[in-house]
Amino acid sequence: MRFTNIKDEMAYSEKRHTLKKDIEDMVMKKDYKNYEPGIIEDYDKYIQINTRSNKKSIVKVMNANGSISILRPDITSNLLNNLLPRWQAGLKLKIFYYEKIFKQSGESIKEIRQMGVECLGMNTVASDREIILLANEILSRYRTNYVLEIGSSEYLKGLLNEFYLEEDEYHQILYFIDRKNKQDLKRFIKGFEKNEAYEALINLIDLKGEPFEVIERAKTGFLNEKMQKGLDELTEIITFKDTSDFKETLCDLSMVSSLGYYSGIMLRGYYRDSNREIIKGGRYDTYTEQFGDVIPAIGFSVEMDELLRVLYEGGEI
Repeated sequence: MRFTNIKDEMAYSEKRHTLKKDIEDMVMKKDYKNYEPGIIEDYDKYIQINTRSNKKSIVKVMNANGSISILRPDITSNLLNNLLPRWQAGLKLKIFYYEKIFKQSGESIKEIRQMGVECLGMNTVASDREIILLANEILSRYRTNYVLEIGSSEYLKGLLNEFYLEEDEYHQILYFIDRKNKQDLKRFIKGFEKNEAYEALINLIDLKGEPFEVIERAKTGFLNEKMQKGLDELTEIITFKDTSDFKETLCDLSMVSSLGYYSGIMLRGYYRDSNREIIKGGRYDTYTEQFGDVIPAIGFSVEMDELLRVLYEGGEI
């Protein structure tokens, strides 16, 4: 946000600090410890691990020896790169951070503030539930009119695996699903009409709503082992829904993440008058293998700039 008046800018900065402190207090009461990852990463290593990343949006820095470094475009990969080479068996960590990520946008560099939490080394339904409840608590603290959505990367990947797609086909289908563009999706996969999973893919975009109802509808269609696993995970996690204040929770089995490294439950939260996600995250156990050991891992980030903007413009902060 830009200001012509210095006093207005200072007042806005103070509100940012207050918001940051408020969320920090929330997570610290749940025994999360602060962690400060580095800013600089090696370009080649990052690209090797994050093959789906948008290279044009990465901020590159030329070193004196001719090698290329980058300003971190993602906190999670940076954090894992720092911690996993020293990981010890049986270690369990609950950490939070308040940092910036950097993205190239045309000729300028965007600095994006994020606060996030990560549970590392805890492969339990309890940790999944804790993360969802914490995301819900943050959203509901500032507004009652919010939506928290949960999805399953296992269900989505299991369905797409039935089509043996080329990489460009895979990404194009994800694009249509993410945009909820059922008409173009149907045209694009017309050649797969004889595939037994065809109808399930066509109807995927409609699988959104009350969690238990969505899961039951999904069970009536095509299912393979991976898809069933995704539904079973969601069912186990949301059994606590009716005993918690989850009135605004939806299940969206067509949920797509731009990061592409999730391997289980995914979540995102937003306020109804904002067209951007406030919270996004999920479980990413398999992604950790890229950095050494495979460990259980789940977390989410809060888009602090967007959260502050929405609350400020609404006069709520």
